[in-house]
Amino acid sequence: MKARAGFSAHFAENKIAGAVTVEYAVVFPIVIICILILVYVGMLYYQQCLMQAVVSENVRSLAFLWGFDPGSIDMKAGLTGKDAYVDESLYWHIFTDTDKRKNKAAQAVQNELMSKSVIKPHGGFDVEVTFRNLIIHKRVGISAKAVYSMPFKRFFEYLGSSGYVMIKAHCETTINDPQDFIQNTDYLIQIYEESGFKDRVLEKLEPLVNTLQKIKDYFK
Repeated sequence: MKARAGFSAHFAENKIAGAVTVEYAVVFPIVIICILILVYVGMLYYQQCLMQAVVSENVRSLAFLWGFDPGSIDMKAGLTGKDAYVDESLYWHIFTDTDKRKNKAAQAVQNELMSKSVIKPHGGFDVEVTFRNLIIHKRVGISAKAVYSMPFKRFFEYLGSSGYVMIKAHCETTINDPQDFIQNTDYLIQIYEESGFKDRVLEKLEPLVNTLQKIKDYFK
């Protein structure tokens, strides 16, 4: 009886150990998969922060260096020589070749993103540089986007998803050119005075000016 009882206890222990082993075999891969997904999501979040930081830094540099010869500047180091500035006459922003500046900035952003990325995007980085001339001031912007494959891509495809995730970053700022701003402001003031609009404004405001003058004289 004792031998049978001992055998039964040993068999029960082995059965329990076998059940635990099966549970570990089922649960452990799921846990590993969840951990890998979390790590990958963390890397995607890093890529988002990296793209936004690189785009913001380069758009500020581009805005500051916009009036300089694109062949004589470095997006990180700035001017590479004392003769880098190119004088292209009054209102040169309207007629200058903006494509060279756009291409240089786009290439600088792509190179920096590729060198600092922890995971490489599917198809590389798509970088676009925009320039808007708003007469009084001018704005330059940089947009970047990249497509990354999700882990277990085929599983997401079975669920109806493409299996890819797109990350975007954008930043826009005003071009730093006080001289051009002053020139444009002077030009608008000249138009305001020579077009006769100034006389019309003064005529409309004459009753208000007279009223204010009477109030001033009353308190003297």
